[in-house]
Amino acid sequence: MTRYDRHDRPCPDRSPAIQSSSRRRPRGDGADRPVLTLVRGSEADRAPVELSTLTRTPMPADVRGAIVAPVHGRLMATWMPLSGPSRIPQGRVLLSWTPSGEDRTDVTAHLGLAGAQVLLAVWPGVRGDWSGVVRPTVVEVTELHAALRLATVVLDRLTD
Repeated sequence: MTRYDRHDRPCPDRSPAIQSSSRRRPRGDGADRPVLTLVRGSEADRAPVELSTLTRTPMPADVRGAIVAPVHGRLMATWMPLSGPSRIPQGRVLLSWTPSGEDRTDVTAHLGLAGAQVLLAVWPGVRGDWSGVVRPTVVEVTELHAALRLATVVLDRLTD
């Protein structure tokens, strides 16, 4: 089993570590199926890519957007296909973007929560590679969600 420190980096067995909650799979009917796949042309690839590589072109027609997560200081993205589940995984951010003029893009972010998904932010008319513009919001929200989730688990264990 690989252990991860609080910055989501692998750490040796001799040091204390916290297993990242994002690596846990939900139990139930769909636990064996991958929720997300990266779509490149006609091939499906499961490895996330850096968000800035996806922002250079419009979103493909067969995806809802890109699920984004901060990993080692970079924003990594995985396409969320239209044919897949419509629910955004809890604590994850779904970015979608559309061209809005000459070298401008409208970007929208939704956050997946336990019972719903909510509009997180809208960036109208950003220019060029806009991944750096959305990075602070994505990082802060995912870290806040992880902290609140941990606090909820601790509170639940203390009250049991």
